[in-house]
Amino acid sequence: MLQKWAGCSLLKDKSRAILALEDLPKQLFPPLFMEAFSGGHTEVLKKMVQAWPFTCLPLGSLMRKTELDMIRVALDGLDMLAAQQDRPR
Repeated sequence: MLQKWAGCSLLKDKSRAILALEDLPKQLFPPLFMEAFSGGHTEVLKKMVQAWPFTCLPLGSLMRKTELDMIRVALDGLDMLAAQQDRPR
């Protein structure tokens, strides 16, 4: 319950939430991702997808017809991540 409250509080300030991703412990990514997804926090969701610390991003379990726009946002984040990785260093 406290973790959910902290996630909701963090997501109220988009800029602070995006900055916090750098220092967010790995285990907090999934619940915060779900909160951002269900709460419609599109910009935070895109940045979370780009900073996702795991090898698997389980978007399939989120597939519901009513939330297709949020799935598109997550996929936009993946596209942005792929574009960043394709650039020559």
